[in-house]
Amino acid sequence: MNTSKVTVLIPNYNGKKWLEGLLPTLKKVSYKNLEVLIVNNGSTDDSAEFLKEKYPNIKVLEIKKNRGYAGANNLGVKRATGKYILFLNNDTNVTPNFLEPLVEKIENDKTIGAVQPQIRNMVDKNAIDSIGSFFTLTGFLYHYGYFQNATEKKYNKELSIYSVKGACYLMKKKDYLDLGGIDESFVTYVEESDLCHRILLSGKKIIYTPKSVVYHYGGGDMNVMTKSEVVIFRSFRNRFVSYIKNLSFKKLLFILPIHFALCEILIFMSFLRGKFKQAFASQVGVLGWIPSLPSILKKRKYIQSHIRKISDEVLFSSVERNPSLNYYSHFFFNPEGKFNEKGI
Repeated sequence: MNTSKVTVLIPNYNGKKWLEGLLPTLKKVSYKNLEVLIVNNGSTDDSAEFLKEKYPNIKVLEIKKNRGYAGANNLGVKRATGKYILFLNNDTNVTPNFLEPLVEKIENDKTIGAVQPQIRNMVDKNAIDSIGSFFTLTGFLYHYGYFQNATEKKYNKELSIYSVKGACYLMKKKDYLDLGGIDESFVTYVEESDLCHRILLSGKKIIYTPKSVVYHYGGGDMNVMTKSEVVIFRSFRNRFVSYIKNLSFKKLLFILPIHFALCEILIFMSFLRGKFKQAFASQVGVLGWIPSLPSILKKRKYIQSHIRKISDEVLFSSVERNPSLNYYSHFFFNPEGKFNEKGI
């Protein structure tokens, strides 16, 4: 049996109510060589007191000022003592045997850079929250299987994916540090996809395995156009930044105009529907990366010269899938309705 040490890294910002649900499930985990590290990220609730009183043996890294999801994870990884890091959101619950399949997968195949479990919806426990995402020609990710029946055969096959979902994934600490960790300019949103793109550029795979299951409350984040203005801004801005950093020049020249045009169409449709704040935040996001272009290009130069080991043709051959127009119509304009994913 594998005994490599795993650090479970949990960023927490005013999340006592989530920790009250998560930590009892972590106590039941069968994998024993485990370190739990909570990064209390500038919380102003009583998370610190709760942890001190109820879980005195859990390591807590206190940060006075909120460093965002990216900053909290980067600080936590540096403090972690495990060979592997299990990145875990505080609004999750885990199952007793969820960790063994993840560790076994990444330990036995050195070509794997990250592995994600089957993440199910916390409320509807038979519904998929995430089994990973694929890249598409639109620049918007294809969240394969989202809110479909988790017991369906096609969702219970191992897959090579473009990106994990940040709610739960495992990777080697050394790989994380070698790749520079999460880009802290992202603060939050798209940061895991940006990291995954670098994993793929380094020549490693990202795998979804259905043998591991966790549950996640945050399944409502698919429709970016209904979220807060800050979330919308970050989502739009960070996609452009990630693609400029990571794509080959040829792929970038193809993807960027398409993605820009589709973003503008979405913004225009939001405006027509009277969602003026969302439309404005989206437009600021679409253009918000421009002042940072010099630093983005500097990062691009490093990634393309030091991290890239394979061509985009090879990279995207297994992690690019293009869903039907019905998929985009549903998730952008009717996220509350039922969606039946066919094909693939």
